[in-house]
Amino acid sequence: MPFKSLAGLKKLGSLDAEIVALAAYQPGAVCAAFSTDPVKVGVFPFAGGQPRIQSLTLERCEAGALIDERVAVVKCGDEVWGLLDIQHKPKVDPIGRSMRSLVHNSASKSALAFGWSGEASELKLEGNEVVGREFQVRGKVRACAVDGVNCYVVADEDGTGGKFREHPGSTPEAGTQIRCDLPLDARKLTRLVAGPQLAALTQKGTTSVCVIRKMGAAALEAKLLQVDSAVVDIAVLETTLFVLFADGYVRGYAADALQRTGDGARAVASFELALGVNGVPTVLTATARGGNRLWFGTTEGDVWRCDCVIGSMSL
Repeated sequence: MPFKSLAGLKKLGSLDAEIVALAAYQPGAVCAAFSTDPVKVGVFPFAGGQPRIQSLTLERCEAGALIDERVAVVKCGDEVWGLLDIQHKPKVDPIGRSMRSLVHNSASKSALAFGWSGEASELKLEGNEVVGREFQVRGKVRACAVDGVNCYVVADEDGTGGKFREHPGSTPEAGTQIRCDLPLDARKLTRLVAGPQLAALTQKGTTSVCVIRKMGAAALEAKLLQVDSAVVDIAVLETTLFVLFADGYVRGYAADALQRTGDGARAVASFELALGVNGVPTVLTATARGGNRLWFGTTEGDVWRCDCVIGSMSL
């Protein structure tokens, strides 16, 4: 049954500084919010209740991941840092340098860090420290997403907009299960979200979203869609794409809307929600444990959540 609407918008708390990342940790039923200038981390329980917000002795933050209810990893410039005991008195430890990106894994106790020189590391908690296990990456990985079951990557490839690959497990080390070429106009898109049935690739500020739909056990369809205005962030739940816009709207594109939209055409949203919040929305993530929900962050430091309502779509 598809999602039919968004409802129950609720403010959960504020870090009083721009939210730059949200990282849900489904085993622990918590979502972390990371801010910059000043750098803070806030831990919000799925079930509600008072969040725990702590300040960090870092100059800035650009990305964050949770690998435990009490342990996070953040990217600051080209450096990656481990944060221990984030719900009480965080201890900050250096992990690596010359890192291009940090990828959160919402369903397991790990995260991925990709370096500028093509190397990559799987980050895990061992004892009382975060350690990295280096591994080799096939091709130049432009974007990556992990859902706890599979690892999804977009690798640069001449003559295409990139190669989308699905690998079993939490890293792209194992053989490819399924792959497809992306449209040429997707070659500059770097923000990837993915699940078993649907993946999407975009870039903040663009009006283009490349959607990759599962068309059977071993077939994928990729096409580039145009949306209403500049994209802030995206998320997927089951077969629905959610897009957060700078104008304060979040719109849902259900499977039928994605299917009937041709390559390069404008997609018509199945439903939408006007957020009406202070500041400009900055980040979006989705969770399924305890109910299907979307989480938002803003420039004012506020963290919001709403419910994805299941039901038949009215035509």
